[in-house]
Amino acid sequence: MNDYFFFSAPQLKRDPLGGTPTIERSADPMSEYSIGIEDHYAWANLVSVTTSGPNEILLDKRRVELLDQQLTASPYHHETLQMPLSGAEKLVRDVKTSANKRAKLALSSLIGELAPAKCRGIAIRVPPLPDLPATVAEVHADTWIMNRADGMIYHQALTQAAAQLNLRVFYFEKDNVLELAAHARGKTARDLERQLKAFGTTLGPPWRKGQVVACAGAIFAHVSAARLRPKKPRQKGRA
Repeated sequence: MNDYFFFSAPQLKRDPLGGTPTIERSADPMSEYSIGIEDHYAWANLVSVTTSGPNEILLDKRRVELLDQQLTASPYHHETLQMPLSGAEKLVRDVKTSANKRAKLALSSLIGELAPAKCRGIAIRVPPLPDLPATVAEVHADTWIMNRADGMIYHQALTQAAAQLNLRVFYFEKDNVLELAAHARGKTARDLERQLKAFGTTLGPPWRKGQVVACAGAIFAHVSAARLRPKKPRQKGRA
């Protein structure tokens, strides 16, 4: 698939990536959901959302670690500035390798836990850079790029992991995603924001603004993905 678009009692379960425990809930075998992502340096919040009629339902929230502990979270902006180029390149490769591995494990673990429900795709902010330069020297040559390159490592790891898992990727702008999600659901932005903020009591704290924004992105992606599904062909002899 690899498409990209811009637009039961709970039980505690330990995160295999060393993040915070999440609350695992049974998923309806006929349901589908989407994952909203709030990405940061070396970690991310994942929120899984579905809809049922006029209601939005939060299935799961979790924080996942995207980097092995012995590695530095922002190699472009700090450690590599004083390193020989060969060592700098190796450090960045190691960070990317760790981020890629952990991002794929984070998404595949979540999808496995919510199975047999099916994930329609992920929603994540527009990437901080169009792409990462090929070398550390190129990053250091441009301050604007260097200020965004470390964040791009983890953002790219998450979107590449989604592609490897055949999930659609929907990008959103933080400034207007709430309005887009509300419009898609036939609600006002104020009403939807009130509902999403109330999700903080569903699975407990923490539940911050970034997670609310990611949740809105997941809702918009969820509705958009449903519209993109091909219609079933009509059977011969039927109107």
